[in-house]
Amino acid sequence: MVDLGECVNKRQPKKFTHVVNVAGIPVRRRKDMVSLYHSVPENVQGHILSPLSALKEKYPDIYEQQMRKYVGREQITQQRIPILDCLWNDVLHFVAVNPKAVKEALIEAGRNPEVAMSYYQVDPKLIEPKNAIVYLYPYADNKDPMNEENFVPYHPDEIAKFSGMPEATKEYYKGTIEKGERPLLYHRIPHILYRGTIDITDLPIISV
Repeated sequence: MVDLGECVNKRQPKKFTHVVNVAGIPVRRRKDMVSLYHSVPENVQGHILSPLSALKEKYPDIYEQQMRKYVGREQITQQRIPILDCLWNDVLHFVAVNPKAVKEALIEAGRNPEVAMSYYQVDPKLIEPKNAIVYLYPYADNKDPMNEENFVPYHPDEIAKFSGMPEATKEYYKGTIEKGERPLLYHRIPHILYRGTIDITDLPIISV
């Protein structure tokens, strides 16, 4: 007969990772917990993380700063997202790939390891499924990125399937860095698009 008490005692201790929130308070999270990540903007103001379009009037300086990453490809911000029926700059963009995996891939591709990156770590359940969608990357349809076939419904409990670092992204990093250019960090990585806002007050921040 199996002693249930003995089984309980032999359970492996839960593995935690220590991160801090925006107030600098340590937060413990399970290492095996799949999260969503959003880069911490420079000169962030307030405690609400809002889509790019919402910053234009409220924080014009931050808006202009964020728009710089679209220089030469401004048309992307005006692409209409199916299902959510809004523009690309009307949503928050998250990924499920751990930032450590992103940085490791960048270093392997030749990027300076001293470049630091910080991210908000978000519980997938904070994202309302009815206002979110997953943008598949690579596409099912390469000719029309905004084709509905390139999107799937968002389910918080299924986010782990999008947490792997794509080989296509690693190859892209390598090719771009070899040409002396700066790579787009989330090229070919599935995006979780959320038409809403997030209170960042108690969100953990991880730096890599």
